[in-house]
Amino acid sequence: MGLFSFLTQEIAIDLGTANTIIIHNDKVVVDEPSIVAIDKTTGKLIAIGEQARQMHGKTHENIKTIRPLRDGVIADFNAAELMIRGMIKMINKGDKNKGNKQNK
Repeated sequence: MGLFSFLTQEIAIDLGTANTIIIHNDKVVVDEPSIVAIDKTTGKLIAIGEQARQMHGKTHENIKTIRPLRDGVIADFNAAELMIRGMIKMINKGDKNKGNKQNK
């Protein structure tokens, strides 16, 4: 994989109010809830998708869970950007896990 090979890959992202789906090489590689958990003091991303959904309503006061999309519109651009970046990083993890399952 070259330095700029990701720029030549094609992905499709369906940002949904409930779930976000990413398709890569004609396969669904990410299907996660559209939610993020962010540290209020640092602004850093703690969890996205299913992990963040499990934290919703059960977090420490310094952690907030955000659904960046409401009524089909991006309501929080910063949280949406963090969510999209994190889910794109999941693409390679999903491909590696599928490869391991096929080899067994």
